[in-house]
Amino acid sequence: MRPLQLLIIPLALALQSVRADPLQYEFLVLPSVEAGGVFNRSAAQTEVRDEVIRADLLLSLQKGPFRLFGEYLRSDHEGDLERFQLGWQLSSDTVIWIGRFHQPTSVWNHEHHHGQYLQTSITRPSIDEWEDLGGVLPQHFTGMLVESSKAVSDTWRLRTALGAGIAPQINGEGMEPFNLLHPDSERHRFGYHARASLHPGDVTETGFGILAAHDDMPGVELELGHVSTPLMIGLDHVELNLYGLFGTYAATSWKLLSAIYYADARLFYTDHRINDSFSVGYVQLERRLVRDLTGYARWEDSISAGHSYLELFERYARSRHVAGLRWDLARRQAISVESADTHKLHGSYSTIRLQWSAALF
Repeated sequence: MRPLQLLIIPLALALQSVRADPLQYEFLVLPSVEAGGVFNRSAAQTEVRDEVIRADLLLSLQKGPFRLFGEYLRSDHEGDLERFQLGWQLSSDTVIWIGRFHQPTSVWNHEHHHGQYLQTSITRPSIDEWEDLGGVLPQHFTGMLVESSKAVSDTWRLRTALGAGIAPQINGEGMEPFNLLHPDSERHRFGYHARASLHPGDVTETGFGILAAHDDMPGVELELGHVSTPLMIGLDHVELNLYGLFGTYAATSWKLLSAIYYADARLFYTDHRINDSFSVGYVQLERRLVRDLTGYARWEDSISAGHSYLELFERYARSRHVAGLRWDLARRQAISVESADTHKLHGSYSTIRLQWSAALF
């Protein structure tokens, strides 16, 4: 029986017991169109596509204590079921999910997910990039996720998220998470994640927190022509331990968000092991201007980035400086322009991007 069937059958049986409860639903489409260009290039590869057209479709259903959430991303170069989660509302402040989800220790993606309209900047920090775009941290897991938000005083709330599931594989083209629609029989290993943050209110963005994760990712060798680095040859698996601090301060006219990660990686080969560690951080400042304009700037940097683990990912940016301007020209529509200087492990390049994004109900 396929994993998708195993997720749907328990939900169908459980819904029989809550027929009297009304069905609540929400459907949201987040389209975007982007064009970009590269100049001053000395790097062999970049993550920039000349044109990108995408639509992020989100569906949420709730009947009694049962929930279903799905996210499907379709673009001019891919289509993928990004999230498919079946949930149980254990209490007023705790939900248990099973299925495919975004891992909670990726600070940026846990808040913004795939919809371009939901984030002020066009790009996301390189450390939080998606697996198929050169990401160096696992972003999608299939397993169980427990999310909670509890009051710890009259105003402050503690938000927690605990997750465990099938970790992505590492191959010559980067990371590949477990695919619910096309599950494979290759060997798989697991990852575990924990995140906790304090917030001065129930719905505010302002808050700060800590995170920790352990991911065990198998190495999958492809044909020699697909091996992007000699480090892939003979790689059995990678154990990655991740620790981090993060915080956001959102005021009326400006917002500051930042995160810092420390990673300890162990690369296991057939006859030896390589130990590696590195640190990555970013800070993004956003400022509301006149006439529905928002200016923003982001600084990203790495320490000890030129070692073994990050060499597995050709498109990773060890440092990047970003500046941009977003114009919310109409209700739930925006046009953004962004420039960036990116320095990779080998080479550098500069980019300019233009994007239209929207949220359609």
